[in-house]
Amino acid sequence: MTVETPRRTRFPEVEVSGKPREMGRQIGEACREQVRGFSDLVIERFNHGRAKRLELAAALDVSQGCFPFVQAYSPDSAEEMRGIAEGAGITTEQVMLINVRNQLGAALEGCTSVVLESRATSVGHGIAGQNWDNDPASDPYSVVLVRRPAGKPAIMNFIRPGEIAYMGLNSAGTGILMNAMPGRSRRIGLPWYFIVRAIYEQPNLSCIKAAAERANRSIPANAALITAEGAADLEVMLDAVRTVGPDEHGWLVHTNHCVHPDLLGTNDEFRSGVYGQSFERRGRAATILGREPGAADVDTVKRILSDHEGHPTSICRHPNDDPATGYQRSVVSMIVEPAAGRMHLSRGNPCEAPYEIYQLS
Repeated sequence: MTVETPRRTRFPEVEVSGKPREMGRQIGEACREQVRGFSDLVIERFNHGRAKRLELAAALDVSQGCFPFVQAYSPDSAEEMRGIAEGAGITTEQVMLINVRNQLGAALEGCTSVVLESRATSVGHGIAGQNWDNDPASDPYSVVLVRRPAGKPAIMNFIRPGEIAYMGLNSAGTGILMNAMPGRSRRIGLPWYFIVRAIYEQPNLSCIKAAAERANRSIPANAALITAEGAADLEVMLDAVRTVGPDEHGWLVHTNHCVHPDLLGTNDEFRSGVYGQSFERRGRAATILGREPGAADVDTVKRILSDHEGHPTSICRHPNDDPATGYQRSVVSMIVEPAAGRMHLSRGNPCEAPYEIYQLS
């Protein structure tokens, strides 16, 4: 296990390895303050601006109710959760709270994702990037975590320790970006992040879709993927999983609404669950990409993610007067190059913070 001291514009870096429970203990020990602090923050920030408060006991009941779904879906992930709890000195339910937070009730967050196949770039391999529009209060609890599980691909994530998986890449050439989605949800079921972890462990796109389909899902969510086979997007609902492919140029853009023809009615049925300016952000990113067919590179993606058309609720989002989400901003901007094992992260709005490079060697 290694822990590196961060520079101000870099996130702390942690690396763990071994069997599931061993990795969990290493995470809990190395990131004890982040795990404990973020678990406490979940309830505090969930109740931000809400008249009806959620009590901790009710939230922990959700955590406890979801654990059997995790055990059935991925025993290795259940063991890692137990290890994190042991290492951090808290209960497994408190760790699970970090993973079920989006099941506790309507919680809006936004993202703009861009995925480019190698044929759409000038660098010879696929590139994917996104802005994560969320609560700046999460920054002190965020790290770059490398897991090297025994017998499985290594994974590098931008993450809050305690989460079983998040945005990033693996050593098999898969990069995952995520978007919140509208749709029907339920409090008790398999948390989304365990599906993400399973995606990192699959050998191909067919198995990735099967991993999502076999899950007893709890919330709608989206995975924008760049893989050794190319780009793909999974729109995951409670009762359906649909795949969206790249366009004729080899790129796709996804934000916070459904784009597969089978799911378009969801956008109208759950209009309140579509994060602000989702349609406009998707259109704007596509417009910028359309100017450089076949010639995009990392700098192209940086320009898209720093774009301010429609400011402050632009692709690069800034605080604004929206009563529900105005305190949010682009907390981090990420670009992944899985074939090169490389991740670029800005710690804050990409128009203000430099991108730092993290390498999975």
